[in-house]
Amino acid sequence: MNDPPAIRAVALVHQEGVLALVAVIGLSFSAGPILDALSPRGPLLWSLVMGAAAAAACVGVLWLLRAVPPLERLERWQRGVVADWTTADAVSVALISGIAEEALLRAFLQPVIGLAPAAVLFAILHIVPDRELWIWPLFALASGVLLGVLFEFHGFPAAATAHVLINLVALLRLRLPEGE
Repeated sequence: MNDPPAIRAVALVHQEGVLALVAVIGLSFSAGPILDALSPRGPLLWSLVMGAAAAAACVGVLWLLRAVPPLERLERWQRGVVADWTTADAVSVALISGIAEEALLRAFLQPVIGLAPAAVLFAILHIVPDRELWIWPLFALASGVLLGVLFEFHGFPAAATAHVLINLVALLRLRLPEGE
């Protein structure tokens, strides 16, 4: 496994900002108002609770599987990526990536191309140039299906909440000394 290149958090924030801009432009050309695509399906609080519950379940599954060798390799690689990040960097990347990717993939694309193609596209966005890290796009595919189902039943706030919380827990955990 190759050592990861150092990735500055600000570069990821800019990249995700571009995805958010593409989502907003795409949504502005869609049939309904942008805010309709970003609205909850049902009460906002319930949407947020469902997103948090899905994130907790996802994080729990990852914690239970943490000793699986491909996940151990992925974690070592990701630790190298975020080694120099501050807490503010981790929080910023978690927020912008969760919101931007859900706006693009769920709010804009999923109604047009469907849940499965949006989940596959989400997995493709998580491919890294190291064959030993095949587990990440596979995990992203499963997460993409979960986030897509959340979007279908509870709307954008649920999917974005789940995505942000999964990223936040993962990025903050990766900043801890190994083994904690």
